[in-house]
Amino acid sequence: MAYSRTNTPAQRNDNRPATQGSNIPELKNMLGSESVKARFEEVLGKKAAQFTASIVNVVSGNSMLKRCSSQSVIGAAFVAATYDLPIDSNLGFSAIVPYNNRRFNQQTKRWESVPEAQFQMMYKGFIQLAIRSGCYKKMNYSVVYQDELTAYNPITGEVEFVRDFSKCKQRAEGNRDAIVGYYAWFELNTGFRHDLYMSTAEVKNHAIKYSQSFRKDMDEHKATSRWSTDFDSMALKTVIKMLLSKWGILSIEMQRAIVDDQQVFDDNGNGSYSDNRPDPDEATDPFEQDESIVESPVDDTKREPEKIEQKVQPEQPIPATPQPEDYTQFEQGYTKFDQMELPIDGLPFK
Repeated sequence: MAYSRTNTPAQRNDNRPATQGSNIPELKNMLGSESVKARFEEVLGKKAAQFTASIVNVVSGNSMLKRCSSQSVIGAAFVAATYDLPIDSNLGFSAIVPYNNRRFNQQTKRWESVPEAQFQMMYKGFIQLAIRSGCYKKMNYSVVYQDELTAYNPITGEVEFVRDFSKCKQRAEGNRDAIVGYYAWFELNTGFRHDLYMSTAEVKNHAIKYSQSFRKDMDEHKATSRWSTDFDSMALKTVIKMLLSKWGILSIEMQRAIVDDQQVFDDNGNGSYSDNRPDPDEATDPFEQDESIVESPVDDTKREPEKIEQKVQPEQPIPATPQPEDYTQFEQGYTKFDQMELPIDGLPFK
């Protein structure tokens, strides 16, 4: 199945939201156009009509999606179509999620909050793509309750569970407050096996770091983001995504899904991250130098070459030539030494 974002179906050239009423009438008109239907039929074949109908149903059931631009809704839905994943969030494969993004209005010359639809992979979607690759023999995931966990080493990543689960009661009781972590594992056809466990605190810190909407919910004591309304699903998605991306075999389709996750797509198929973009203080220029260590600017004006003063070393006195009487004295001493008789008999050798 060919994949192309250069012709993502859209008829509007901007991301203007449907601020007046609902975007349903405009959305239906766009989905009914021949160009849009042709694009969905190209990737979905006979399933295109059913999929486009599900787009209207999803938007109709979400008041925030009704305010998003029809172009961003269709862009997100088209990405889901390329993976052949349903967009009904209740199924847990993929979803179209509304977000308020900051956009610069060229007419008013101001930054405005614009509701846009974002494509989002869900944890079952990553598992589905892994199964399609044919590389995985076994795979599973689960929430972990307090009475099921024996030991966890965050340095080595090793985790131990109880052997006799018949004594564990918290899962059967549905005690959500007793959930202490999230776990996923896989085994490849080659026999390679790996797992990943993240405590609830680690997952929450991950959400705070990468989700602006979740941080806003915590600051304003609201529950509008998906992390606030469905923490378990987002936590399982995080664990599965990190496990596969770090240790699994990634097909081309899986690689694209990891990149496309949580992006807003325009009419040209270009994606941009809206919710998990870095904070301004994190998005620093790596080439920006500290003012305290910046060198002074170089003056390009021409200057005359500096004259280097050479210090003249004082002349060293030349040693005096030996006088003739010195040689005479040397010869006399040598002749006297040559005429001496050595006590040969007293030496240890003969």
